[in-house]
Amino acid sequence: MPTVHLLSRAVVRDANHVLVVRADGHPHTFLPGGHREPGEGLEACLRRELREELGVRAEVGRYLGAVEHQWRRDGERQYEVNHCYVATSPALTVDAAPQAREEYLSFSWAPVDQLERASLQPPPLRALLAGKNTRDTPWWGSTVR
Repeated sequence: MPTVHLLSRAVVRDANHVLVVRADGHPHTFLPGGHREPGEGLEACLRRELREELGVRAEVGRYLGAVEHQWRRDGERQYEVNHCYVATSPALTVDAAPQAREEYLSFSWAPVDQLERASLQPPPLRALLAGKNTRDTPWWGSTVR
């Protein structure tokens, strides 16, 4: 049985860039946010994670959709569902390099057309974020076959 991760992720956009984060020792990036704690809703989780990771108060907006992903870590199967929301904060602009509050994280702005170069994970997010995101219907992506 795989370890299951339920995550809330922020899609922060500015000037055709998306805010991404990298954890020390990992070659890939991911969207800001993180694991839901017991008894916590996904929107509250995202506000908490952005406060902890970046020290910012963020407005959590429209639900964009979800991406499921599976992989192996140290031989153990992992499965996650990333619920993605639009998030905004006056403190998060492409003109200012976001400063991480957690030592093992580093944030940067990735051009929307270069998300593959940034090795954004899970991979379906690359195409979904490159789209216009103007649909009212939430999107879905998966690496699970």
